[in-house]
Amino acid sequence: MIDTTGFGSIQGVTAQGMTSRALLEIERSICLSTEIDSIPDPSLRATFGAGLGWIKRFIMQPHPDLGRKGPVCPFAQPAHEARAIHFCALDVGEMSFDVFIDVMTRLPSFFNSVAGTMSERPDLLSLCIFPRNLRAESYYKFIDYAHSILKPFYMNAGLMLGEFHPLSAVRGAHSEMICPMRSDVPIFVIRSIALHDILFIDRQSGTLGTRIHELECYLRGVGNLLPPGEAACIKDRIEELKCQLLRNGDCSARQASPARALGLSISPSAGATS
Repeated sequence: MIDTTGFGSIQGVTAQGMTSRALLEIERSICLSTEIDSIPDPSLRATFGAGLGWIKRFIMQPHPDLGRKGPVCPFAQPAHEARAIHFCALDVGEMSFDVFIDVMTRLPSFFNSVAGTMSERPDLLSLCIFPRNLRAESYYKFIDYAHSILKPFYMNAGLMLGEFHPLSAVRGAHSEMICPMRSDVPIFVIRSIALHDILFIDRQSGTLGTRIHELECYLRGVGNLLPPGEAACIKDRIEELKCQLLRNGDCSARQASPARALGLSISPSAGATS
C-alpha cells in the first residue's frame, strides 16, 4: 500500500505556489494602455498591442449592427485618454483550470490596490487581463465557463467581469447581429459596476438565485446613483424573483429583464463587460 496521507497537502502547497507566481507575473506585467511601446519584452508588447489595436478599431468605434448610436463602448476612449486602462498578462499555457480560477478570484483585491494608486478618475479604471498561450480549443473553458463561475464573485465585490476571445458567440445587448465580445486575443476586463450594467443582469438564461444575486449586487454598487423610483422598481423586482423562487424552485423566471420590464432610462453601453 502507498501511504497517500500527505498527498493532499503537498498538492495544495504546489497549487498555492503556482497561484503566487501567477499573481506576481500579473503584478510585474502591469502597464498603462498608453505606454505599451515602452515594454522591453517583444512578445508581451505584441500581445498588448494586439489588444489595444482591437480596442481602438472595434470597441471605440460605432458599428452598423450595434442596435444603437455611438461607439461599441462609450467609456473606452475616455478611459484610455485618462490613462485609466491597465494591461496585465499571465501565461496559462500549462496552467490547470483550478489554479486559473484561484488566480482570478484574487484579482478583485489587486484591482482595488491599483485603484488606490490613481489620483484622477479611479471610476474609469479598467484592468485588462491577457491570458497568454491559451489554445483556441480551451477558450470555452478558460474564458466562457470561467466567466460564468467568476461573475457572481466579482459582482459581490462591486465589480463587473467582461470575457472576450476570438471565438466568442455572445450576442449584443441591443442586437443579435453583433458579437461584441469577439476580440483578436483572449482578454478579461475588470471594472467597477456601473449604471448601465442593468442591461447585462437578470437575464432569462440565469437561475433565479443568480438573478437575485446580480440585482442585489447592482443595487449595493450603484443604488445611491439611481432615481428613487428606479431603485424601488429594482427592489420590487428582487422580491418578485424571490417569490418565484419560493413558489417554483430554482428555475429560470419567465419575465422580461428589468431594463425592459421596469422601463429604466439608464444610458446603454456596449456589453463590453457583461
